[in-house]
Amino acid sequence: MKAKGYALIAVLLSSTILLSGCLLPGMIPLPSGTVTAEPAKSEPSGSMPKMETDSDKVLEVLKAGDFVYLQQLAKEQYTDEDYAKPGTLTYTVNITGDKPTYFNYGWCTTTEEILQQNFEHIKINLLFNGEPFSRDVVHPISSSRQDGFVCLEFGVLMSDWPAGTYDLEAIATFDQKINDGAADFEAGDYIFNYNVTVEK
Repeated sequence: MKAKGYALIAVLLSSTILLSGCLLPGMIPLPSGTVTAEPAKSEPSGSMPKMETDSDKVLEVLKAGDFVYLQQLAKEQYTDEDYAKPGTLTYTVNITGDKPTYFNYGWCTTTEEILQQNFEHIKINLLFNGEPFSRDVVHPISSSRQDGFVCLEFGVLMSDWPAGTYDLEAIATFDQKINDGAADFEAGDYIFNYNVTVEK
């Protein structure tokens, strides 16, 4: 695999890579403010799917493979070059089944030291219908890949989607050029927009 390809897998981890690694919530200490999220709300506004708050249950589901990545349901497919530069990638997603869906943003590097250094310059914002997810549903998960890369992702496990349309967005802001140990990535906003339609 090309050097660029190693880093680009980090954008959204595939289930094969994630499940082959060691999953540990919050293993790597991060600078405060890495993830933008709101305090838990007592009453969610509007129709929303169920969002898992228990990190142990999230890990159980991910290890068992009884879920689907939101990206896997998308019609669009993008190249390594598309992921390697700031900009917006849009996904059209139709959810028709009952399997839990996993929405995430992840980043991988060649070493844990580089991973920590990179996250000093990466700010992540996960949004649901334009609003940040509450802190209690965004779970940090560390993993290692068979090629030796170490990864950290932030994900939300959702189920019981009410029928309707939704807008989910993952925004990773790099405040300077960074290197994951294999390739350089320019400063800017890397935006992944999901237009989700649920039909059941």
